Amino acid sequence: MGIASRARAFGRSHPAVCRLAKGLVVFSIAAGLNGCLIQKRTKLPPAPPAALQSATLDELLEKVHKQQEAIQTLDATVEIEPTVSSAQKGEMVTYHDVRAFLLIRKPAFLRMIGQYPVVRNTAFDLASDGEQFGLYIPSKNRYITGNSREGKRGKSALENLRPQHILDALLVEGLQPGQEEATLEVAKAGQKSYYIVLILRRGQDGGLLLARKLWFEREHLLLERLQIFDAQGQMATDAQYSSYGEFSGISYPQQIVLDRPQDDYGLALSVTQMRFNAPLEDDKFQMAQPAGAEIVNLEQTPS
Repeated sequence: MGIASRARAFGRSHPAVCRLAKGLVVFSIAAGLNGCLIQKRTKLPPAPPAALQSATLDELLEKVHKQQEAIQTLDATVEIEPTVSSAQKGEMVTYHDVRAFLLIRKPAFLRMIGQYPVVRNTAFDLASDGEQFGLYIPSKNRYITGNSREGKRGKSALENLRPQHILDALLVEGLQPGQEEATLEVAKAGQKSYYIVLILRRGQDGGLLLARKLWFEREHLLLERLQIFDAQGQMATDAQYSSYGEFSGISYPQQIVLDRPQDDYGLALSVTQMRFNAPLEDDKFQMAQPAGAEIVNLEQTPS
């Protein structure tokens, strides 16, 4: 008996071997289809780039000005996630998110009441008239006060949070005519194209200093980033905006990430509810100093 005859006989007596042989034949045909039988390869064209809108410097400044004028009060519920960075320890600490009820009235009134997760007890109560602020922390029975804008830096990074930092990020300031000048830059970062409005202010010596940079992405002409610089040209605030939605007919970001690199803290705010221009009376921004609380004046404590 020849080899072929013995193989056929072996296959009839061993069905598993027969199935294996058929599988090898199918595999060989498939391999052939992937190689020799290919007629040609056609590369698909890359996805078309996003259509970019054009705008002039005046149009972008007017866009900011219109929103400035449209918002007089703000009433929002937000989720806040604070982060603290430490250059000495080489680490960044992210704290549990806190639900906060936020009220703002121009020019610089602010009230924010935070609640702990789950139990929703009051974590803090912050009130500011634009000049001085008071911060009550019930868990420590401590009442902290200081300048609303800038002041002495504390040992704790979160003690460096001033109400004006939040106001600057939530109510973007446009060009101040007669005090500032502006110019326009076109730039690309990653795959996105931007218009960058550079706002310059006059220093004491009459020279121009960089005050703010406003980054508009060019697909929808929405503000994606705000950078604020101090008198030394160092970045004091870096705010990023995303997930725009319509609230009371006003387009506003639902995700805001605020970073204060010199103060070693940041805040991520997620807007869950937002209402503009509801009447907010003075008593909404007034907080009585709690009786028996420890008083801490940041401007009188050692740096």
